[in-house]
Amino acid sequence: MSVAYEQQRIRTGTAGQRAAVVARRFVPFALVGGLSVGIQWVRFGMKTPSLVDDWFGVTYSRPALHALLHGRYSSAGVDFAGRIRPGYTAVWNYAQWHLPTGPSIPVAAAWGVVRVALFLIAAWVLARWILARRSLASPHLVWLAPLAVALTPQIAVDLARYGPGEPMMIAGLIIGLALIGTGARGLLVGGSSTRDRTLAALVVAAGYVIYLIGVYSKEASLCLLVFIPFFVKWLGPRLRAELMRGRKARSMLALLGVLIIAPLVHVTTHLAIAVAGGQRPYPNVDLSFRTKLFAAGVSPFFGEPGVLGTWLWSLAVPAALVVVITTARRRERDAWLFAGILVTGFLMSAVALARGPTPSWYYIPWVVAVASVALRGLAHAKLVVQLAVGLIVLSMTLLHTPSAIADWARTERSGSTAVELAKGVTTAGCPLYLANFDIEQRVAIPQLFGFVDGERIASCTGRRSTAYAVDWQARSLPPDFAAQCGGGWRTLRVQNQVSLLGCRSFREQAIPDQVAASGNPRITVVRLRPTRRAPTPDSLFQASSLP
Repeated sequence: MSVAYEQQRIRTGTAGQRAAVVARRFVPFALVGGLSVGIQWVRFGMKTPSLVDDWFGVTYSRPALHALLHGRYSSAGVDFAGRIRPGYTAVWNYAQWHLPTGPSIPVAAAWGVVRVALFLIAAWVLARWILARRSLASPHLVWLAPLAVALTPQIAVDLARYGPGEPMMIAGLIIGLALIGTGARGLLVGGSSTRDRTLAALVVAAGYVIYLIGVYSKEASLCLLVFIPFFVKWLGPRLRAELMRGRKARSMLALLGVLIIAPLVHVTTHLAIAVAGGQRPYPNVDLSFRTKLFAAGVSPFFGEPGVLGTWLWSLAVPAALVVVITTARRRERDAWLFAGILVTGFLMSAVALARGPTPSWYYIPWVVAVASVALRGLAHAKLVVQLAVGLIVLSMTLLHTPSAIADWARTERSGSTAVELAKGVTTAGCPLYLANFDIEQRVAIPQLFGFVDGERIASCTGRRSTAYAVDWQARSLPPDFAAQCGGGWRTLRVQNQVSLLGCRSFREQAIPDQVAASGNPRITVVRLRPTRRAPTPDSLFQASSLP
């Protein structure tokens, strides 16, 4: 009887161990997949791409990829003036909007799920790398860093959007470098068989391709150059040991170093030339030097709760700084690594924030760095502190993040309505004016006509004085424009806070079209003039385009 009991206990124990192993492997996949789909779910029901950023990928990713493959991306005018981000505009945007078929809302949303998943994995890899320095933490604690970042209300919105390049930059840099490091280690200290070395070389090659996509997704990637001396200082004895392995090892490490640094130098050189030549991708923002200095150099340290939608990062920033100071006072070599990660993340955000405006996606590199380093300190904290931080992240999920995404989705539905109304008017051959739209939105509207059928209205043939206006957010028309309508504008339809207005007796004055006025945000009304060919990106949003 005792033997039977013992056999049953062994079988039960083995089954329990197997279940634990399955759970450990399944939970991360379920977590990444569930959160990625959850953030992107709203995109599957959209009627059109967004009037902000999405239209650019739909319109220009095909010519951008063609120019990239023919080696003339910089001179082809397929990106905004002064910018260089082929990894995002040519490679990723083309995949999202043209693979495997033409532009499709559900397919683009599926690619969006992949984008969020890659970002979560990258944040996990960075946090796991830091915690691996001290194996004191539960494996599940590592996921707190990517969850805290992705569930930050406004960053969740940025992940739901397709435009911000920071998530792909971070995913490409971290995952790419992780694969390069893994493959290089296999070549240096792995097996001697041809199969092992071939596999290691393929891992390095795949990692380098992903790394290039990350570098060329956002120009802020050039700040990775600052991380290199911190990383070399942190490696210390291990680097010297590898260099002592022989000439072959030194040659391989030197080659990898050149391959990693070269694209960063290329981006830096391109931006330096663009700045020296006075190229600006967007209209200059009339902000004081003090405002720009505060945005780039000070605001990240406060965690910007008003921008990010939570106080979490106001607490996490000092926690991360304490981790660096503590490890430095203990003279631990890890202090170089932690300081390098924080400095690099800070500079990546500061480069974008230096223009003055402080949109939430500019803070993503800094927040990822802070989350990873602060997690090191949390790993040493008591269980009650770890649970408290977990509850804060959970409260964001339940209280603020869903509402932030819902608010953004309402704005996107307004954009789709504007496209539908505008197409209906232009299809009828009627003059159409766009009022109170942002400079980018009014350029985007005609580029998205292919996604909608448009609301049918009566043809304007024989009615020369008839005109229509689409008004964003149902605001009041500018007085000068409203006065051009004899008898006053009539509201024909209001949907999703977008109004369609009609005028039977319109006296047109000189009103620029959406392209000519793209460089002047002060112009609030433009004449919509659809064209067969889209304007070149480097001609948009420039002061020279003013009438």
